[in-house]
Amino acid sequence: MSTPDTLAPRPSDPDTFVSVNEACRLFGISRRTFYRMLADPDGGLDEVVLRIPPATGRYRVPLQRFEQWLRSRQ
Repeated sequence: MSTPDTLAPRPSDPDTFVSVNEACRLFGISRRTFYRMLADPDGGLDEVVLRIPPATGRYRVPLQRFEQWLRSRQ
């Protein structure tokens, strides 16, 4: 039988999606900075994050792809 912690997603897993709050906490940026980067039409962050339906839904951030995107902007 599995223990509960083996079923929980781990932030280090490549396919782990987290909330904007969690992504900002993990990468040390503010929510305001995150949404500024998301609003930048030339930034490409909108192609990385996932918007949960409906169109006004919340965002989910894939950790590995977001980290790669951040590194590419340095």
